[in-house]
Amino acid sequence: MNPTDTLSDTMASDRRARLLLGGWFLISVVMAFITKGTYDSGDSVKHYLFAHYAFQYPLNYFDSWAKPLFTLLASGPAQAGFIGMKLFQCTVVAASAWCAYVIARALRLPMPELAVLFCYTAPDYFLIQFSGLTEPLFGLILVASVALAMTGRPGRSAALISFLPFVRSEGFILIGIWVVYLAWERQWRYLPLVVLGYVLFSLAGTIVLGEPGWVFGRNPYATISVYGHGDWPHFVVSLPGLLGWVLSVLVAVGGLRMLRDCFRPARRQAPLFSAELLLVYGSVTVFIAAHTIFWAKGLFNSFGLTRVLDVTTPLFAVVALNGLAGLALLGRSLQARRRIQIGFAVAVVLFLFTGARNAFRWKRDFTPPPDQLVVDQAAAWLRQTGDLASRPMAYEFPYVAVATGNDPFTSETHPGIGFNKDGQVESLPVGALLIWDDWFARTEARVPLATMRADAHFRERWQTELPRHPEHPERDTTRIVIFERVQ
Repeated sequence: MNPTDTLSDTMASDRRARLLLGGWFLISVVMAFITKGTYDSGDSVKHYLFAHYAFQYPLNYFDSWAKPLFTLLASGPAQAGFIGMKLFQCTVVAASAWCAYVIARALRLPMPELAVLFCYTAPDYFLIQFSGLTEPLFGLILVASVALAMTGRPGRSAALISFLPFVRSEGFILIGIWVVYLAWERQWRYLPLVVLGYVLFSLAGTIVLGEPGWVFGRNPYATISVYGHGDWPHFVVSLPGLLGWVLSVLVAVGGLRMLRDCFRPARRQAPLFSAELLLVYGSVTVFIAAHTIFWAKGLFNSFGLTRVLDVTTPLFAVVALNGLAGLALLGRSLQARRRIQIGFAVAVVLFLFTGARNAFRWKRDFTPPPDQLVVDQAAAWLRQTGDLASRPMAYEFPYVAVATGNDPFTSETHPGIGFNKDGQVESLPVGALLIWDDWFARTEARVPLATMRADAHFRERWQTELPRHPEHPERDTTRIVIFERVQ
């Protein structure tokens, strides 16, 4: 191909990629203001709280569960409230989509700009923008590290991937892939850079905490999970629920194409083949395999949450584009191939609005969930009752802190829930409130409602409930009960 034609095609792809990215980023920002939920009511809110209060409590930056790098980068935006967190996530997803495009362009995949589209049309990945979760930032560091390697900057790639464990702990596993890749490419001088993040955070912990080994010494995850275990195929069969059916088909075809290429000597000689195989397909495979093992064996407090796979969505966009390139070859002419590509591009967008279980559903995905609505009602009642809203509050449901404005990081405003030998709550001062909910209070604090109602030290002040699944109100409810310690 004429170098001038290649440059012209690249510039045209860049323009289309920027247009797609700008359009989808604008849509995401608008939806960040419209969407009233937080994707989930547990970890999403808890990560936000750690970031929001980090200026006031600097040790939040060294909390192993909250993830130091995530808290560091999100704490500024989080000062604007949860909307600040959402806008931070929108920016992270936009940067990830651009990195996916850079990888697709480096691999010379046809219509590489569609990698941007495929990122945004993965339903769960679009929705997780409106959360406080660590998955989007983990995905950005991962895909950016791959993009750096693909564009001839292996040292910067190794340095960046070294910070991955400080966004999510699985990063320690994926660093191993970079070790293999650098060794494969004989880039020995860059191997020490894969521990750069660990060295820097260890030094910071030594200075601030006085603990050189704090990174592993403060590991919050028990080896044996308290949540039990699940089935081996759980994460693999859940992929269509995250990617949607159209993208899942393209990903399957792309994976089969790479498997076939592994047996083609000419393909293995391509300049970027080892990077594509190890860093794109290897990262996806190892990440899914690791979580499959954790859940099936009940390790490291795995709860089987499929949202963790959202970190691989930008790389899956590249795999899907490879699959589309293969399907396009079914066309006998250039025009026919372009029609196939455009047809699938339209299909991934239209799928979002089909109403399928793994597509968008307005009430489920963009409105406040019932468990947050009952907390909002409880907070409104507290504000109407004079001094109760300023009392110390014990609770396990993180969203209570958001709804009431209660500071969750000091025992003066948020005392912990402790028990005596008879299993009764005894750690709260007289006048303090205990806000009981039927998920976190039962599963995390292990406080049965019957125990609270039978305890003469507490008086029930208020309660409300709503159907947890409004479309199936007969199934179960979400409930909030407020108790006051009276003696």
